[in-house]
Amino acid sequence: MEEMNLVFEVVDRLEISRESIQVPLLPAGQGLVRRLASGRFEIILPAERPLAAFLPELEDELRKLSDGLL
Repeated sequence: MEEMNLVFEVVDRLEISRESIQVPLLPAGQGLVRRLASGRFEIILPAERPLAAFLPELEDELRKLSDGLL
């Protein structure tokens, strides 16, 4: 749950609705952020590196993927 709270801090700071993200239960690889066909953001948390290293990338990718909607 602590990891999700850190993700929510980023999402909330960008004023992205928590309803518009989905986070799989299992972390994988280096982590990944992508926009799905549904318009939702999929955030796959990293398994092979610390979450703290991924969070700045998460914020950058969400900004890019939101296509100026922020």
